[in-house]
Amino acid sequence: MKNKYIIPSIIVIVLLVIGGLYFTNNKKTNPASIKLGLMLPLTGDYAVAGENAQKGMELALDEYKKAHPDVQIGVVIEDDAYNAQKGVTAYRKLMDLDKVDAIIMLSTPVIDAIYKDVLKSGIPVIQLGVQTAGVADDNIIQFSPAADAPIGFLARYLGEDSGFYSKKVAVVYDNSSAQLSFFKAFKDNYKKEFTPIVVGSKNDLRAYATKIARENFGAVVVIESPENGALLTKELLTVEKTMPLLAYDAQLQTGFADFGRILGDTNKINGAISMWFKAGKVEEFKNQFKVKYGEDPGFLTDFGYDMINVALATYDKEDANWVANLKKFNDPDGVSGAISFDSLGVRIQPMTITEIKGGQLVPTDKVTL
Repeated sequence: MKNKYIIPSIIVIVLLVIGGLYFTNNKKTNPASIKLGLMLPLTGDYAVAGENAQKGMELALDEYKKAHPDVQIGVVIEDDAYNAQKGVTAYRKLMDLDKVDAIIMLSTPVIDAIYKDVLKSGIPVIQLGVQTAGVADDNIIQFSPAADAPIGFLARYLGEDSGFYSKKVAVVYDNSSAQLSFFKAFKDNYKKEFTPIVVGSKNDLRAYATKIARENFGAVVVIESPENGALLTKELLTVEKTMPLLAYDAQLQTGFADFGRILGDTNKINGAISMWFKAGKVEEFKNQFKVKYGEDPGFLTDFGYDMINVALATYDKEDANWVANLKKFNDPDGVSGAISFDSLGVRIQPMTITEIKGGQLVPTDKVTL
């Protein structure tokens, strides 16, 4: 009688051993344990953007940990310096040494450099900067719209609807991969004449401002990082007797605190217009941010905050399921605006035209999807 229990007992033991080995080697078995890799430009020309995004991410993590004390969240932060070579090194460390479950990042040249490796890894990668190559139905979630959507909206508005056009229009843009893609989108959608001015270094901004003043441009479109855009504007205020009409891309709003810091008073650019993503619960976020840091949120803090919240809200121990959850995510009240994604994982956002009045950005009734 004893023998009939021996074989089933052996089977149970073998299954337990195999199961134990499986769970030991599978880093995503426990849904209460998550390790995130944050890859940010913390040095170089885009350090301000990286630092601001990090603050937004840290605020979101603080709030999540408080609400979910039983969830163990590990965070590893690496500086990619907005540089492809440094970014590849940072990525390999996060993957090979730290073995993170997902990566949240900003830098366009870095995502382009690691694109093929990211596809092989299969892990969710939430990327803020626009991809200039390789956009597909894959494991990369682009947390900003494709360049053509917002910049195309701005270009068409300026060229067709607003009466913005003057005899001489200058379009000033940074010589970086993301800004180059924005400029291309502007050029493809703005059907009137303009003079392109590409900025190689922030040290040259005064020279470009002098050129704009000397050649009597009637309007200037600024497609630059917030810091560069604010510095150019400051130089224009110095050299121009009569300010040209000013139009900015979305980076005026994401970096409005930087404009205030550099200009001293944003009333100096009253009448300027910009495009922006229709915002969500901004006031609540601003209050929470100020409690933690004692300052107003700067460029990309709202996006950093939302990226962390979306990553944690969609978590699944299986990579493919986590990516699928991200693509299905929908929140009309994200701090950085409504959050949803198309079939390729690229963000969809309603956009609006804002105008600076009384030193503040005031939305108009010009809205598009």
